[in-house]
Amino acid sequence: MRRGLIGGVVLAALWFVCGWAPFLLQPAGGSLATLAQAIPSPMRYGMFGLPVPWAIVVQVLIGAVLIAGYAVLATRLAPGNRGSFAAGWLAAILSAFVIGASLDLGDFFVWVGQFGIRGALGTMGAAPLTVWWAVLVGWIPALVVSGRRAERAEAAAAQADSAEAAAAENVRSPEAVTAAAARFGASRTVVAATAVAVVAAIALPFAAEAGHAAAQDQLRQEQAAAQVSADPDGAAPPDPTAAGDPVPTVAPTGIELPEGACTAENTTILAPAADAATGHRGQLLQLVNTSDEPCVVDGYPDVAYGDQNGHLLAVTVEHGSSFMAQDPGPQPLTVQPGDTVFAVIGWDANSVHGQLAARSLWVAVHPGAARLTWEVSLDIIPGTTVEVTAWQVRNPAGG
Repeated sequence: MRRGLIGGVVLAALWFVCGWAPFLLQPAGGSLATLAQAIPSPMRYGMFGLPVPWAIVVQVLIGAVLIAGYAVLATRLAPGNRGSFAAGWLAAILSAFVIGASLDLGDFFVWVGQFGIRGALGTMGAAPLTVWWAVLVGWIPALVVSGRRAERAEAAAAQADSAEAAAAENVRSPEAVTAAAARFGASRTVVAATAVAVVAAIALPFAAEAGHAAAQDQLRQEQAAAQVSADPDGAAPPDPTAAGDPVPTVAPTGIELPEGACTAENTTILAPAADAATGHRGQLLQLVNTSDEPCVVDGYPDVAYGDQNGHLLAVTVEHGSSFMAQDPGPQPLTVQPGDTVFAVIGWDANSVHGQLAARSLWVAVHPGAARLTWEVSLDIIPGTTVEVTAWQVRNPAGG
C-alpha cells in the first residue's frame, strides 16, 4: 500500500505538471509554445478560468482521487508480484477515468435541462482526454509500484512460512503476531484510502460546476461594470475616489438685475445637442419666457460644466464671439410670454482620450440664478476656453 501511495503522488504530480505546463508556456510563443503543444495535458482549458478559491478546491479533490484511488487500485489489482507493472499502469488509467467521468457527469446534469440529452452529451469530453493522458504517462507510476515487488513477495512468503510453522506447533510466535498486525494495519489503510477517493470523486463535479458558475457570475459583473464605466468617446472612466468639488447649483457671484428681470422662476432654458464644424464646436441655448408677463434679460448666460466624476470641470468661460457665432454684446431685451431669445457657446475641438471631459452642462439665465443641468458628452477637457455670446433675439442658427 505504501508503494501505491507513492505511485499516486507521482501520478498526481504528473497531472499537475502536464496540465499547467502547456497553459504557462503557450503565451511565451516560439519554441516554448511548440513545446507546450507536445506536452499531453489532462486538463480542459475551462479549468484555468475558475476563481482562485474554487480552482484550489477542484485541484485538491483531483489530487485526492489520484493519490488515494491509485493506491487502492494498484494494491487490489496486483496483490502479488505477477503483472504488477501492468496493474500499475491500469490503475493510472482507471484513476484518470474516474476524474474525467466525474466531471462529465457534472456537465451532463447541469446542461441536460437546457439542451436536452443530445445537447448535454455534447458538453462532455473530459473522460477521453484524461484516459488518453493516463495511457501516455501511466507507465511512470507503474514503475514505482512494481519496483522491489519480488523482494517484498519473498519477505511476505518468509513471514507466512514462519506463521504456518508456529501455528503447526500451536505456538503464537512474535513473527505471527507482527504479520497479523501488519495485515490489519494495511486493511485499515486501504479502507481509509478508498473512503477518501470515493468522497473526493463525488465532491469533484459539484466543486467544478460551482467554480464554473462563480466564474460566469464574475464575468457578468465585470462586463456590466465595463459597460457602465466605458465612455463612448474614450474619455477616462468614472473614478469614485477622485478628488474634486461638486458643480455649484448657483454661480458664486451674481449681477444686478433690471426691473422685471427674467429669472429662473419665470423662464426655462433649452439646450439642444451641440453642432460641429471642422475643428470647432457650438451649442445653442434658448431662453423661453414661461410666465404670463413680459420679462427683461440683459447680459450673458451663466455656464459651467461637470466631469464624469460629478466634479466641476476646470474650464475658462469667456464672453464674446467664437468661430460658431458672433457676439452682439449685452443689451436689454424684453421677452414676451412664450417668446425665445438665444445665446451660443463655442469652443475648439479637443481629444478626450483618457481625459476628464464635460459630461454635464449647467446653465442659468444669469449668474446668481439657479442652474439647470443636462447630461452631455462634449469634447471639453480641463483647460479648454469656451466663448459665450450675450442673449439675442435672432437665432444664430437661422431659425
